[in-house]
Amino acid sequence: MEKKFKFSDSKTATKAIYGAVIAILCITAIVVGIVAANNRNNDDGKLPGIEDGDSNNNNNNNNNNNDNDGDNNNNKPQNPDDDKDEKTTFNSPVSGEVYREHSPEIPVYSPTLEEWRVHSGMDIYTEEGADVFAAASGEVVSVYTDPLMGRTVIISHDDNIKTVYSNLSDKDVVSVGQFVNQGEKIGNVGDSAIVEIADESHLHFEMLVNDKTVNPLNYISEESKKTSLGIDSEDAA
Repeated sequence: MEKKFKFSDSKTATKAIYGAVIAILCITAIVVGIVAANNRNNDDGKLPGIEDGDSNNNNNNNNNNNDNDGDNNNNKPQNPDDDKDEKTTFNSPVSGEVYREHSPEIPVYSPTLEEWRVHSGMDIYTEEGADVFAAASGEVVSVYTDPLMGRTVIISHDDNIKTVYSNLSDKDVVSVGQFVNQGEKIGNVGDSAIVEIADESHLHFEMLVNDKTVNPLNYISEESKKTSLGIDSEDAA
């Protein structure tokens, strides 16, 4: 037996379709609203899903890490090369009296030559045969007889400094290549400097920095100047 189609059934199906469409539109509107809200949060500079408290915690962790890095740097062992600012200290090579100072520009009178001439070193009165000591630790780089200044020893030190000891005797002189410590004997005062033969027994002492003559008194320690040369800078001031 055939079923007859009823118009009422068609209206019911249409209503169901309309209801489904409306429901889909509502769900779509809700989803769009949620997406728009998240976009606004992103525009404010906040990452979705991260609260302000979490952000602050991250900042604090970063600061702590930086502090720890600083502590680690402080705990790193010091490089020995970082402390190389210490200057070499020098002592007077003999005990005596300075009677002719370093004067590379203003001429001083030479009793031997009977003329005025510049003086590249410092002459220290002391008895002939007196021990001469290394003003600082270093390597003996030259031992020779100068035609004018006599028996001479040159020692090389740190900071490109050299000390020169002239008018020595031939007795007990050190050798080239020998390393000497500060205060170690390197020779004896002699009478071998022809250009200073008329002077009393003395040591002719020079200092060179970068191969340029300098005043030894500017490098000899205050204590050594006072005890070995009788020079008290405080009294002079």
